[in-house]
Amino acid sequence: MLRALLVAWAISFALSFPVMAHDHAAMAQAAPSGASLFNLPSHWTDQNGRAVTLRDLAGRKSVVAMGYTSCPDICPLIVANMAAIEKAAQGRGLRFVFVTLDPKGDTPEKLKAYAEAHGLDPADWTLLAGNDKAVRDLAAVLGVRYRANGEGGFDHSALLTLLNENGEVLYQKPDMQVDPADFVAHVPH
Repeated sequence: MLRALLVAWAISFALSFPVMAHDHAAMAQAAPSGASLFNLPSHWTDQNGRAVTLRDLAGRKSVVAMGYTSCPDICPLIVANMAAIEKAAQGRGLRFVFVTLDPKGDTPEKLKAYAEAHGLDPADWTLLAGNDKAVRDLAAVLGVRYRANGEGGFDHSALLTLLNENGEVLYQKPDMQVDPADFVAHVPH
């Protein structure tokens, strides 16, 4: 319990400082605020095998969820809710980000096959895998609770998070009763 509290404190402390840009192109974008997820110093791999950081998501509002591709029940519903939000938000420029809780099992190839099987447009959808620490840190900041279930999968919360262009949380929907129009109403113009 103490370790979890220390980790949560350390993450909140780290998020209170903006990330320093490493090149002039990155400096052209606004620096993330102290409340930005883009301050997490984690590294990820997308469904195309490219190395990315959360900062690479800057510039577009994003709907973010965490799950895993072999999930038999709640994750397909999470992705279906995200797809319904995508349809309701046409023209709003949203990006959809699905972050795996199973970085050992969800390889880039598996993430890409999952995206293709669910008809997720690669222009608007990013599927990410990171190491265990990156997943834990992001889950802690978003408020996603998860644990291995002993059967090769994970028990986890179903949480959809809307981020602004700077990686700040605008809205969270903590259950599976998602009204796409209501969710889209929280997206600023």
